[in-house]
Amino acid sequence: MAFFEAANGWKDYKDYNPFKLRRSVGLGMRFYLPMFGLLGFDYGIGLDRLTPGGGIKGAGKFTFMLGFEPE
Repeated sequence: MAFFEAANGWKDYKDYNPFKLRRSVGLGMRFYLPMFGLLGFDYGIGLDRLTPGGGIKGAGKFTFMLGFEPE
């Protein structure tokens, strides 16, 4: 699967600004294993962490998910 997301967190309602979101894009895979449940692998790149000429070093992150699906 491919994804694009934008989110942020604020401590106080006064700091809330829906136009200051952190953006990321990535690719992932999901597999259903009967004895473990859902198994997922994702690799995302934070678009706001990219630097000109710096490549994606420090901007990419790999995540792993293992869990049961609710019935």
